[in-house]
Amino acid sequence: MSVINLRRAKINLAELCILKKQASLDYMLSKRYLTKFEKFRTQKKILLTLIPTHDNLGDHAIAYAGKKFLKENFSDYEILEVNIRDIYLYAKAIRDVMNPNDLVFIIGGGNMGDLYRNEEWTRRFIIKTFHDFKIINLPATVHFTNTKYGKSELRISKKVYNSHPNLTILARDESSWKFMKKHFNNCKIIKHPDIVLYLNEKDKSAKERSGILLCLRKDKESYLKENGRELIEKTLIENYGELEKFSTTIGYRVNEKTRENELTALWNKLRGAEVVVTDRLHGMIFCAITETPCVVLRSFDHKVMEGYSWLEDLNYMKLITEPNETSILNAINSLKIVREKNDHSLRHDYFSSLNQQLLSN
Repeated sequence: MSVINLRRAKINLAELCILKKQASLDYMLSKRYLTKFEKFRTQKKILLTLIPTHDNLGDHAIAYAGKKFLKENFSDYEILEVNIRDIYLYAKAIRDVMNPNDLVFIIGGGNMGDLYRNEEWTRRFIIKTFHDFKIINLPATVHFTNTKYGKSELRISKKVYNSHPNLTILARDESSWKFMKKHFNNCKIIKHPDIVLYLNEKDKSAKERSGILLCLRKDKESYLKENGRELIEKTLIENYGELEKFSTTIGYRVNEKTRENELTALWNKLRGAEVVVTDRLHGMIFCAITETPCVVLRSFDHKVMEGYSWLEDLNYMKLITEPNETSILNAINSLKIVREKNDHSLRHDYFSSLNQQLLSN
């Protein structure tokens, strides 16, 4: 490891230690917020938590769709939404006003494992803190690295997850399902697609679409190298003229109040595109729920490719497992000539009986 990378690693570790100390302090003081939640004591309720506070609209769409699903399918419950930061502040107070049949829902996503340590640590904190209540983790992808650190974190997570008497985890892809069945063997594991597919954001006006939109990762989950991304961008400009790029990470924090507006703005952009090219899971999913033609490029792991398996019947989606300029151009051109999109109700196909599955023992 280079000196610069070593310094960065030390800084990250120091930041995480500070976060853990702050979380511990918040938790110790959290019962002082009891009056904030006292009014919910006699109500039937759901705690919905691990809500993001960062800038990734994919994760915010998971939170938005999760809450919408709960509102429409658990309508007799009051929903307490608590973000990833505030759960340490409010955990004791919320637990104190909960009744035996109240439920805890943890939003899903791709942060189960050691790649996103704060999210994994907080998930374990929630599972331990609400040990006496039924907990459901909405559809997630799991990835523990084959490193000394990853193996150590997996051992801890296994102990915490398997110690809970009533924990259900939804796996949103085949690889995660197999991994969870193997390692979280005391939990109820259900294979189910991403919760964002519960949404229907199709444009009823059927306005004219134009232009190519490009959304490519530049982080540790990218399969493409920097020169590969540049070459794809250059090729698209040469063949289709002006190219518009977008990202599902928008560069500023989003919260519960701004979440829907930010998501709607992005979905409106997608509804106007002729074809989208993306290697982001939620770039692909956003295209599915807005009925936008989409060329899907693989990510570094199984997440996108196996996520696509839930959508492969949609004739306006195409997956490329080994992306290059020619395969991408061919896929775009084939999608541009699709006139009648097959009309699948993803909500009906995947969510019509989910609430019964979640409540069954």
